[in-house]
Amino acid sequence: MEEQNNTQDILNQVHESTPDSLHPLLDYIIKNGKLIAAGVAAIIIIAGSVAGYKHMNQQALVKAQTELGIILIKYNGAEQAESLAAFEKDAPASMKPAVQLATAKAWMDASRYADAKSAWAAVGKSSPEMAPVAGLGEAKCLMLADKANEAVTILQGLKNSAGATYAAPIDRLLAEAAEQASNFQLAVQAYQGLLTSTPREAPFFEIKIKELKAKL
Repeated sequence: MEEQNNTQDILNQVHESTPDSLHPLLDYIIKNGKLIAAGVAAIIIIAGSVAGYKHMNQQALVKAQTELGIILIKYNGAEQAESLAAFEKDAPASMKPAVQLATAKAWMDASRYADAKSAWAAVGKSSPEMAPVAGLGEAKCLMLADKANEAVTILQGLKNSAGATYAAPIDRLLAEAAEQASNFQLAVQAYQGLLTSTPREAPFFEIKIKELKAKL
């Protein structure tokens, strides 16, 4: 009887220390009364392997974070972007969006706007929730590369798909891009949208609207 109690205590401890995914197997052993030493040993080995894997993953993540930090401190501009692109290939999946964002910024700092636009596009593809921000980044790169008309096209598409959350930043950049492209009517419309969404800056927008209407 004492041996059975000891065995049950061991099983309970193993049950508490194993991942939830292994609990059905343990519950099956308990229910069917088929607990044997080899079975317990196997469960302990599996649980230990899972814990070790998690520990290794954590170590790998810390190592990758350290490496990323060194790249951001040590390099700037194009050299940083190239180092980040190389780092991304083997980076943990959870870090890739952050690495892509840093890469886009590094290319922009280096005035490599075509490369920056590609990096922003990669952000949008790998993180759908970041697509509106990535679209804004792509449009800004096109504006900096004197391709305002292309930026306007991206922003108009983004305005239709991104929703109300991003309405203000999209309208702001669209107003600038449209003015840069000499599409003054569209710029006026974008600034008029900002009068409602960003009322604290209404005096500035009203001045811009007046200036742009004078050019129509």
